[in-house]
Amino acid sequence: MVKNYFLSVIKALVISYILSASALFVLAALLYYLDIKSEQIRIGMLITYAAACFAGGFYIGRKVKKREFLWGLIVGMLYYSIHMGAVVAIEGSLPDQIVPATALALLCMGSGMFGGMVG
Repeated sequence: MVKNYFLSVIKALVISYILSASALFVLAALLYYLDIKSEQIRIGMLITYAAACFAGGFYIGRKVKKREFLWGLIVGMLYYSIHMGAVVAIEGSLPDQIVPATALALLCMGSGMFGGMVG
Protein backbone atom coordinates (compact mmCIF):
# COMPACT_ATOMS: atom_id res chain seq x y z
CA MET A 1 0.00 0.00 0.00
CA VAL A 2 2.76 2.47 0.90
CA LYS A 3 4.62 1.48 -2.25
CA ASN A 4 1.60 2.47 -4.36
CA TYR A 5 1.46 5.89 -2.69
CA PHE A 6 5.19 6.40 -3.17
CA LEU A 7 5.04 5.47 -6.86
CA SER A 8 2.02 7.71 -7.38
CA VAL A 9 3.85 10.66 -5.82
CA ILE A 10 6.92 10.01 -7.98
CA LYS A 11 4.77 9.82 -11.12
CA ALA A 12 2.98 13.04 -10.15
CA LEU A 13 6.33 14.79 -9.69
CA VAL A 14 7.60 13.49 -13.03
CA ILE A 15 4.44 14.76 -14.75
CA SER A 16 4.87 18.12 -13.04
CA TYR A 17 8.49 18.48 -14.06
CA ILE A 18 7.90 17.39 -17.65
CA LEU A 19 5.12 19.95 -17.96
CA SER A 20 7.26 22.57 -16.27
CA ALA A 21 10.31 21.91 -18.45
CA SER A 22 8.32 22.03 -21.68
CA ALA A 23 6.55 25.26 -20.70
CA LEU A 24 9.82 26.90 -19.64
CA PHE A 25 11.38 25.82 -22.93
CA VAL A 26 8.54 27.57 -24.78
CA LEU A 27 9.05 30.67 -22.63
CA ALA A 28 12.77 30.63 -23.41
CA ALA A 29 12.03 30.37 -27.13
CA LEU A 30 9.58 33.27 -26.88
CA LEU A 31 12.19 35.32 -25.06
CA TYR A 32 14.78 34.52 -27.72
CA TYR A 33 12.65 35.14 -30.79
CA LEU A 34 10.45 37.96 -29.52
CA ASP A 35 11.31 40.98 -27.47
CA ILE A 36 9.41 40.08 -24.29
CA LYS A 37 9.82 42.06 -21.10
CA SER A 38 11.19 40.35 -18.02
CA GLU A 39 7.97 41.00 -16.09
CA GLN A 40 6.00 39.01 -18.66
CA ILE A 41 8.50 36.16 -18.40
CA ARG A 42 8.14 36.14 -14.59
CA ILE A 43 4.37 35.95 -14.89
CA GLY A 44 4.78 33.10 -17.38
CA MET A 45 7.08 31.29 -14.96
CA LEU A 46 4.59 31.64 -12.10
CA ILE A 47 1.80 30.34 -14.31
CA THR A 48 4.05 27.46 -15.33
CA TYR A 49 4.81 26.51 -11.72
CA ALA A 50 1.16 26.74 -10.72
CA ALA A 51 0.01 24.67 -13.71
CA ALA A 52 2.69 22.04 -13.11
CA CYS A 53 1.77 21.66 -9.44
CA PHE A 54 -1.92 21.60 -10.34
CA ALA A 55 -1.29 18.80 -12.85
CA GLY A 56 0.69 16.80 -10.30
CA GLY A 57 -2.00 17.32 -7.67
CA PHE A 58 -4.70 16.35 -10.17
CA TYR A 59 -2.86 13.13 -11.02
CA ILE A 60 -2.30 12.16 -7.39
CA GLY A 61 -5.90 13.01 -6.55
CA ARG A 62 -7.09 10.65 -9.27
CA LYS A 63 -4.80 7.86 -8.15
CA VAL A 64 -5.15 7.99 -4.37
CA LYS A 65 -8.89 8.80 -4.01
CA LYS A 66 -8.52 9.43 -0.28
CA ARG A 67 -7.55 12.78 1.27
CA GLU A 68 -6.78 14.13 -2.18
CA PHE A 69 -6.12 17.66 -0.94
CA LEU A 70 -3.42 16.40 1.43
CA TRP A 71 -1.67 14.39 -1.28
CA GLY A 72 -1.87 17.37 -3.64
CA LEU A 73 -0.31 19.52 -0.92
CA ILE A 74 2.48 16.96 -0.51
CA VAL A 75 3.17 16.96 -4.26
CA GLY A 76 3.28 20.78 -4.30
CA MET A 77 5.59 20.83 -1.29
CA LEU A 78 7.94 18.26 -2.84
CA TYR A 79 7.92 20.14 -6.15
CA TYR A 80 8.93 23.33 -4.37
CA SER A 81 11.54 21.55 -2.24
CA ILE A 82 13.20 20.00 -5.27
CA HIS A 83 13.04 23.34 -7.07
CA MET A 84 14.71 25.17 -4.19
CA GLY A 85 17.28 22.40 -3.81
CA ALA A 86 18.24 22.86 -7.45
CA VAL A 87 18.47 26.65 -6.99
CA VAL A 88 20.72 26.22 -3.96
CA ALA A 89 22.87 23.67 -5.80
CA ILE A 90 23.31 25.95 -8.81
CA GLU A 91 23.76 29.26 -6.99
CA GLY A 92 25.65 27.85 -4.02
CA SER A 93 23.54 29.71 -1.47
CA LEU A 94 19.96 30.51 -0.59
CA PRO A 95 18.19 33.07 -2.76
CA ASP A 96 18.53 36.65 -1.55
CA GLN A 97 14.84 37.43 -1.66
CA ILE A 98 13.02 35.23 0.84
CA VAL A 99 9.56 36.78 0.33
CA PRO A 100 9.21 35.70 -3.33
CA ALA A 101 10.47 32.25 -2.34
CA THR A 102 7.79 32.00 0.35
CA ALA A 103 5.16 33.19 -2.10
CA LEU A 104 6.31 30.56 -4.59
CA ALA A 105 6.09 27.90 -1.88
CA LEU A 106 2.52 28.92 -1.09
CA LEU A 107 1.67 29.01 -4.80
CA CYS A 108 3.06 25.51 -5.40
CA MET A 109 1.40 24.00 -2.34
CA GLY A 110 -1.91 25.75 -2.96
CA SER A 111 -2.14 24.78 -6.62
CA GLY A 112 -1.11 21.21 -5.83
CA MET A 113 -3.80 21.03 -3.17
CA PHE A 114 -6.38 22.52 -5.52
CA GLY A 115 -5.40 20.01 -8.21
CA GLY A 116 -5.83 17.19 -5.72
CA MET A 117 -9.30 18.43 -4.76
CA VAL A 118 -10.38 18.74 -8.41
CA GLY A 119 -8.96 15.30 -9.15
